Amino acid sequence: MIMLMSSCINEASDLSTMLGNAKRVSGRWVGTYECFQGEVAATLTLTGHKNGTVEGNFSFYPTSSNPNTPAGRFMVTGSYYIDHSLILGSGAWVEQPDGYIPVSLKGKVNAEFDTFTGTVPECFNANFILKRAPGIHYDPSLN
Repeated sequence: MIMLMSSCINEASDLSTMLGNAKRVSGRWVGTYECFQGEVAATLTLTGHKNGTVEGNFSFYPTSSNPNTPAGRFMVTGSYYIDHSLILGSGAWVEQPDGYIPVSLKGKVNAEFDTFTGTVPECFNANFILKRAPGIHYDPSLN
């Protein structure tokens, strides 16, 4: 019994050590994602913490190729991992257009901390690409 408990403690400890310094992903990210209505413009604003947790909001709005998409915004929370994975779940709506559901994002931030790419599970794992907004860059001193 003691060995089993020890094993569980080690597994929990290992999970927390996989989290990275999420301050690295703080800032504003702008780009597009695909969903049922086609290409959608998006802005992701994040505040990351040294313990690996992140929170922020996700805004979506029309693109020139899809001008009839309504605008909306909801809160997000998630975790950043040492392998550069960033997983965000959706939270409460701030501005909800009729018939829309919030989405989650699962992806990776590149080594330069200027591009976040991945999939949107609620949209049959369609792709997204977000670039860090100009003027906001990863500061290595945040390590």
